[in-house]
Amino acid sequence: MNVKDDGGRTHELVGELGTGGQGSVYATQDERYVVKVLRLPDEAARDQWLRRLSAVRNLPLEDLKIARPIRLLQRPHVGYVMERVPGAQPLASLCQVPHVEATPGEWYVRTGGLRRRLAVLARTARLLGHLHSRGLVYGDPSPANVLFSGDDTVSLIDVDNLRYASKPLSERVLTPWFAAPEVYAGRSGVNSLTDAFAFAAMAFQTLTLVHPLLGDQVSQDEAEAEEAALRGEWPWIDHPHDDRNRSSTGLPRTLVLTPALRALAEQTFGEGLLDPLARPGLSAWEEALWEAMDRLLACPSCGAEADHTLAECPWCEVSRGPYVLAGVQVTDQEVTDLASAQGVPAPTMNLGTVVIGTDGARYIQPRHFTGEAQGASHVELTFRDGRLSVRSLDKATYTLRRETRDKDDVPVEQEGKPKRFPLAPGRSAWQLHLGALAGQHRLVTFDLVERAQQ
Repeated sequence: MNVKDDGGRTHELVGELGTGGQGSVYATQDERYVVKVLRLPDEAARDQWLRRLSAVRNLPLEDLKIARPIRLLQRPHVGYVMERVPGAQPLASLCQVPHVEATPGEWYVRTGGLRRRLAVLARTARLLGHLHSRGLVYGDPSPANVLFSGDDTVSLIDVDNLRYASKPLSERVLTPWFAAPEVYAGRSGVNSLTDAFAFAAMAFQTLTLVHPLLGDQVSQDEAEAEEAALRGEWPWIDHPHDDRNRSSTGLPRTLVLTPALRALAEQTFGEGLLDPLARPGLSAWEEALWEAMDRLLACPSCGAEADHTLAECPWCEVSRGPYVLAGVQVTDQEVTDLASAQGVPAPTMNLGTVVIGTDGARYIQPRHFTGEAQGASHVELTFRDGRLSVRSLDKATYTLRRETRDKDDVPVEQEGKPKRFPLAPGRSAWQLHLGALAGQHRLVTFDLVERAQQ
């Protein structure tokens, strides 16, 4: 089939990439583009969608990774042309176990494990958050509409639902499993909190491989039970007191969800199931996802990653080796000296903890400085043979100093060799100062843990 866009160019559709309730997305003979063709019931619907697509083209999206319409299709077709993201896969490829897979755990690890899933989800939360900061909502977040590339860069497609917050619409455009209950039931239009619910459902299923609202009883009953669950009339599968909708499938939560992520899920699908104002926002999810990624420790046997607090690898049950906790905090020498003079502990502000195993380098990122997820790393940290190696990556010179001695200061430079020092179990006397020593700056402490904590 051929279609023509409003610039007069003809596109030959060579294969269907995906289909949904609104229409289908096709590859074209020109590998740079894909085309979405909408299926609409009548002329009024066609006119409404054309107005909406024209509006989407004019939204302020230039600096966001969103596949916006670059051309609209000419009649008799309704749809649009968008740029193709080379090599990208949908998030659905990380949250839906293929039927041919006999062991979901092995498939989970093989497809990137926790690190890839956490990174893709954190970047998705950030991208949706950027939309919300401009007064826009995505409208229909789903695993099919989120694409990730080999470096875990994220982009959004299928943006014909993008809009400003809306009232309930006569025509509902949604993906049932990922629509907020009030949207699914037609009680509300889309807004930032309905996007947040959809994201939470995507995140929970991607990490645990089970939908938060579809437990055993709901799945075994008639279709009406699933519809009732999606309207919020059943408890979520991990409700702390109501076990009517428990699920016997999915990965154990303690293996793939940190306490912070479990708390966000309970907040979203517990009280927030029917009370949108009780739901955590996307920024809370993004922060917890990055934190969970910083907590990962690789298994010395199989190489798969899990939270550092687990004594054994959950994937192969081998005991896990030693690791270092690099704690990033704010320090101020003047305040520290004053506290010391008064004989009281100096106040600290913890910004995060990075787990460093023996499998490779870990990094102090911009998010550990300012909360900003983008940008080049500041410091490289490597732990091997009982010694920690520190190297500057951003042209700045930092300082390694013993906690009680300032005569041993060691500059950490990008051009020089990495600085190495031995670690004994517990807190190291060496600290890394990221900034002028006399003023307020970031400080990194190092704790060697010989075996996983319980």
